[in-house]
Amino acid sequence: MRKYLLLLTMMASAVAVQAQGEVGKLTFMPKVGVNISTLAGEDQYYVNDKLESKNRIGVVAGIEGEYQMSDLLGLSVGVLYSLQGNKYSDVTYRKNYTSTFHGINVPVMLNCYIVKGLAVKAGLQAGYAINKRESYDLYVDKAWGSFASSGSIFNSFDIGVPVGLSYDFDNIRLDVRYNYGLTSISKLDGMPAAHHRVIQVSLGYRL
Repeated sequence: MRKYLLLLTMMASAVAVQAQGEVGKLTFMPKVGVNISTLAGEDQYYVNDKLESKNRIGVVAGIEGEYQMSDLLGLSVGVLYSLQGNKYSDVTYRKNYTSTFHGINVPVMLNCYIVKGLAVKAGLQAGYAINKRESYDLYVDKAWGSFASSGSIFNSFDIGVPVGLSYDFDNIRLDVRYNYGLTSISKLDGMPAAHHRVIQVSLGYRL
């Protein structure tokens, strides 16, 4: 009986290691998923109306590499395309506002495997917006008109703290993380601070 128990224990351990990568090995994982993003910070106003920042949906896709340092710890680095931004509530003279950031994010994360296949992760992320845009409708001269700008009021670079959970089953990984922007992307003097806040859900496949 003890032999069977020992054999089952060894088999379970082998499966757990395989699910999260072999110790000392570097693996790569293409991934794709969905962002729920907004901008948070100080109160924003348009004329005398207070603005409410709302979520917008975007996509994320890219690849992450992970080095399995031990059965417990892995270190991952990713290069991800991420569509982020926000919407603002309609106010008296402006409506349908949307900000759009096409960015490249580079998350560096420490993954702690607390049980078989399940990891708690945290790290730092650098982000660079390769394209920024604002679009909105304004009430001008007693008529509504559509306008757009290049997003020049926003910084292109920011730093954030991603935290989350992932679960591996076979070679597939379900990853849920939250990125808390540390640096404000507001660029103009006197402009209220604005920080990226992103919930990200993705599926990856370990190669």
